Amino acid sequence: MLSLLLLEDEDLLRLTLATALPDETMSVVGAYGDAKSAIAAASKTAFDVLVTDLDLAHGQGPNGIVVANVLRRTKPEIGVVLLTSYADPRLVGSKLDQLPERTEYVRKHAIRDIDTLRTAIRRAAQGTNVPASLAAEVNLTDTQMETMRLVAQGLSNAEIARQRVVTEGAVEVSLRRIARNLGYSNDSTQNVRALLVRAYFELAGATGAQHKLPS
Repeated sequence: MLSLLLLEDEDLLRLTLATALPDETMSVVGAYGDAKSAIAAASKTAFDVLVTDLDLAHGQGPNGIVVANVLRRTKPEIGVVLLTSYADPRLVGSKLDQLPERTEYVRKHAIRDIDTLRTAIRRAAQGTNVPASLAAEVNLTDTQMETMRLVAQGLSNAEIARQRVVTEGAVEVSLRRIARNLGYSNDSTQNVRALLVRAYFELAGATGAQHKLPS
């Protein structure tokens, strides 16, 4: 019997998972809506796998990777399942090497039924490492990914240059390279920043997008 600690800030999804996951092989020992409550409960609760959303509180606090690494300091044996709409954890400001071992990175749109998630939980408990394919899903460097994230947040080229300690010209060159790596043609009639904002939200799993990334 596997025991699960659930961390999900969306109330309906948390309730749904807490109700649907338990069966004859696993149980939910606690379901929490914020990182602070989950970390506090984990210090007093025995469990085998942390099932956590990646982007908690819309980025206004520690994300699921941070929580997982905090809990691993005192419970190094636990498995981790990260639930997310994001194609890549770098889209929320994390780096690939921050993903703890024995982590299953599960995109929400890929969950066809509750058994799909249960299978990921069992793999995490058994010691499966992060899938190597995750690192290659988005063909951008960490710096490029961070730049695209800052553009999506609405920061100007000047502010991005200030934060990265580079020139505005260097930022402009970087934006064009990012667009090219994502498959966009070098078309002077297109607004590069607008393309990157659209790309970011599509990679973040935003629904209702009218256009798709180039294939």
